[in-house]
Amino acid sequence: MKTLKISLTLVLSVFLSSAFCQNMYVADKILGTWLSENKDLKVEIFKKNDKYFGKVVWFMCDPKTPNMEDFKDTENPDSKLRNRPWLGMQVVDDLVFDGNKTWQNGTIYDPNSGRTYSAVVRLENTKKLIVRGYWGLELLGKNMVFYRAE
Repeated sequence: MKTLKISLTLVLSVFLSSAFCQNMYVADKILGTWLSENKDLKVEIFKKNDKYFGKVVWFMCDPKTPNMEDFKDTENPDSKLRNRPWLGMQVVDDLVFDGNKTWQNGTIYDPNSGRTYSAVVRLENTKKLIVRGYWGLELLGKNMVFYRAE
């Protein structure tokens, strides 16, 4: 009987650790560089602890200001941040994987408007990411589509 309990405990432990590892593998599928549907923005998604973040690594410049390094966060409501560059700016914060190809409870920042929105991100497949920014209710939000950068 004691051997049966030990065997069951061992099998259960292996199963649970395998499920945990599989869940972490799925959660990390969001990592990498993503190109917007309009091909005008690249965001790199990275992980710190158990949360996911994103930073701008490339964007198409306005012809009047052709250098990415010259774009500043001029619309930020915090005047102390208005001189920070867009390039390298963290625009996705604190996403948490929910276990079902969805990351939520985070925010996205729009440097064009200076506004921060609640965010939910869904991995449609290994190459397509749907980012939904919203205020209040997710139902009232807007989707942005990103494709894995090659």
